[in-house]
Amino acid sequence: MVAEQHRTFISNLRLLPELKWAALGDLYRLPDKERYPLKEWEEAVSYLLGCEVHFENYEAIGKSLKPFSLQVR
Repeated sequence: MVAEQHRTFISNLRLLPELKWAALGDLYRLPDKERYPLKEWEEAVSYLLGCEVHFENYEAIGKSLKPFSLQVR
């Protein structure tokens, strides 16, 4: 879904920093996070960051991804 929004391959979301930060920001802004199991969130964010991530609850997702929603100018 996020790869489609950026018109790229999933692998590019991880390999290209600009796309990675944009994708993580998109995930932060995604409404109804509860539609997806926590395990899927962990897998997606772990893939993008290149390290293992665990979330105890849905609130933790927002807290972890919030820095990626901020645009530095």
